[in-house]
Amino acid sequence: MNQPQLTDLIKQRFDSLPRQVRLAAAFVLDNPHEVAVLSMREQARLIEVPASTLTRLAKALDLPGYDSIRDIFKSSLRERGNGFGSRAQDLVELNQRIGEEALAMELASNASAQIQSLCSVDTMTPVVRAARLLSGAREIFCLGLRGSFPVAFQFAHVSEYFARNVTLIDGAGESGIMKIMHQPSSRDVLLICSMSPHSRRAMSIATHLQQAGVRLVVITDSASSPLARIAAETILVPNKGASFFDTMVPAFLIAEILLALTAATSKVNIRSHIADTEKKMWGVGEWWGMQSEQAPALEPRAGAPATSTQSATRRSRR
Repeated sequence: MNQPQLTDLIKQRFDSLPRQVRLAAAFVLDNPHEVAVLSMREQARLIEVPASTLTRLAKALDLPGYDSIRDIFKSSLRERGNGFGSRAQDLVELNQRIGEEALAMELASNASAQIQSLCSVDTMTPVVRAARLLSGAREIFCLGLRGSFPVAFQFAHVSEYFARNVTLIDGAGESGIMKIMHQPSSRDVLLICSMSPHSRRAMSIATHLQQAGVRLVVITDSASSPLARIAAETILVPNKGASFFDTMVPAFLIAEILLALTAATSKVNIRSHIADTEKKMWGVGEWWGMQSEQAPALEPRAGAPATSTQSATRRSRR
């Protein structure tokens, strides 16, 4: 029996199953990937039923045990690989059927629907709790590898306008790695974005920090994510669309909401900190739009001797 045949059989017998067994059957229908990769015990925990219920489901389908169900789903998963290749072909065929303009509208509509799906109490309650963790953290570490990196970077980049306790863990040159190795604390928080299939390196870093007492705020696509199982707060986002790659639009939105809430509840004078950061950005000529002689000069640190250029600038202003 292959996966489509098993799925059809479950649907045919669904209404005749006992209530708890129906819960297990619904999980199998809705979570084929999790059925293939998670243990029977872990699946029972997610469904909130005894493991024996999964065995009862298998028996009701005339199978010797739940491993038979898992083997069917594993086989299907192996045949699909990571799914990107077949999804790419689907994208090409969809474009041939409906055309570029309709395809573009489909992609935009899908993103809009995914964002709208986040506008619920179920989603925003963990977001608010996560923001409180971030606001009260001694140190905030931001991690996202491969396709998830831009989400972690955006949070770290913007938060540095008002926060001085944020470290982006960047693979380039091992930036930030050494800092997390030294004296991580239960007062620290790791914000990590990771989607299936999960990076082994991201898992390794997150597990190390969690075992050291650091609390994890995880943005991911499934409650069965290995990161979700060790997180203090998990925020689930949709990420599938008409294209072959997974969209990060919902994850970006969650990161920006976390940023706004963290800023709104910050214990520092946020207006002063942001103004100081902007002044320094103009001062080093980072932004375009003001001539160098018009840019506000950086003030020296308290007690630091003024350079000859700074002294000359001050005399010219008198």
